[in-house]
Amino acid sequence: MITEDSGLSSLEGALAQAVDRARIAGRVELREGCEGDGGGTLELTLLGSSRLPFSMNTAEATAWLEAAGVDATASYDKDHYLVIRVRGKAGVDQLVQRLLARFMYAESVRDRLQDAFARHQLRVVVEVENEMSLALVVHDSENLQAAIRLSTVLGADSISEGLKLHRPRGMRKLATRMRLLLTGALGAGVRVLAEPGCAHVEDELRIHLSVEQGLRLAGRIAAEPVHSGQEEDAVPAGEAS
Repeated sequence: MITEDSGLSSLEGALAQAVDRARIAGRVELREGCEGDGGGTLELTLLGSSRLPFSMNTAEATAWLEAAGVDATASYDKDHYLVIRVRGKAGVDQLVQRLLARFMYAESVRDRLQDAFARHQLRVVVEVENEMSLALVVHDSENLQAAIRLSTVLGADSISEGLKLHRPRGMRKLATRMRLLLTGALGAGVRVLAEPGCAHVEDELRIHLSVEQGLRLAGRIAAEPVHSGQEEDAVPAGEAS
């Protein structure tokens, strides 16, 4: 937690943790100020443009900082990386809330979903697409059994009845049924896409949810009882991602 009397060294740790939790490609460093200039600065050196609301140039970064009300400056370092510089708690708070917080939240929901899937031994990979949406990816070559088991956990025991899941048409019908199931459980806006595989690529089902729908799904799955023998053999969360 950042307190009002936090020094720059404490702020450095808090900002570095926020950058890591948001999975932004960057590093945080403390630059001590010259004697008598009122202190140093914190520098967030951006190492990639992924998840940033601006391009990797000072003009766009400066315009975004001003529009977002973040008390910080943007410039290049000697290696031509874009650097965001802040001086105190207010600037760090603003930068965290307006640049990092939404991705931090999305990543926390991703972790909750991945843990819930692992507890039920469901091999589903959760991806953060952007700060507003998640993708649940099921890819296996055994007629998408992971997707069928996910549906079973949600109460649809017969979702694959009558479907030939080794054929593209059967996969697409399963995707439609899962969309209806998840829409009923989580609300409108769910998308489920089926991608048939080939000799060297496994079949894939990709489920697109909002972050809030992902949070509801995590709670729903976590509340379901684990069948005998599953919890002991559950896939560790780190292996599922």
